[in-house]
Amino acid sequence: MEAIVERTPRTVTVRMSTRRWNRMLQLEETYKLARIIKRSMKQVESEPSMTQEEAIAALRAL
Repeated sequence: MEAIVERTPRTVTVRMSTRRWNRMLQLEETYKLARIIKRSMKQVESEPSMTQEEAIAALRAL
């Protein structure tokens, strides 16, 4: 359970268990990764298709 300890116009101080805090950090990291994946999927959709040979050549160039 969390409780708001102090609230100012710019910050909020809460009290919560370390287990809940760690879970919130994990969820935040998951959210960031999901945004990156979604952005990359949009990028992939806008790129032209490659043949198998072109794809292999691009990978070898890396």
